[in-house]
Amino acid sequence: MSLHLVFEDRTQQIIMLWNLCHMSLVHRTQFYMFIKGDPSDQIYMEVELRRLTWLNHTLAKLGNEIRALMSDDLLAGYVSSSETSSAFARGFSRKGFHEREYLAKRVRLKLIADEREMFYEKWDIPPEIKRRRRLQLASKLWSDPLNMQNVSESAEVVSRLVGFRESGEHVSAQFCFHL
Repeated sequence: MSLHLVFEDRTQQIIMLWNLCHMSLVHRTQFYMFIKGDPSDQIYMEVELRRLTWLNHTLAKLGNEIRALMSDDLLAGYVSSSETSSAFARGFSRKGFHEREYLAKRVRLKLIADEREMFYEKWDIPPEIKRRRRLQLASKLWSDPLNMQNVSESAEVVSRLVGFRESGEHVSAQFCFHL
């Protein structure tokens, strides 16, 4: 298998695991923008893939343990089966919601009116919904892990909102290993 195909396969696995594990949008963006497919990126890809695989496995195992506890007669009447299936996802999604709220606030701070309108149009957010357009934009970021265009454009928007591009911040420092 060629290095390029391995890179694409691992990238897709990582993106899917980010989604399953409810990883921070800022972390996704930093990692996605840092990794370019160079042979030197293989170590970072491998570490991220192993970390996410472990996290996903651990969350699934803990989720099964919670479901087993919830099936006890004492707890069964208090929590529905749909709630038990997402016990751990709730905690992560709450953090994700707060992160999306933060990004929505940054839309007004970091983008001028014309840029905001361009993004709203690009992301199919209707102009009639004036009050919550920023939050709708934030909710569409990183929302489709199977769509690489959504992934790429999401990373671009998040990097603009957080200020990676303006500050010249080198994200490689966050992922470098001292071997």
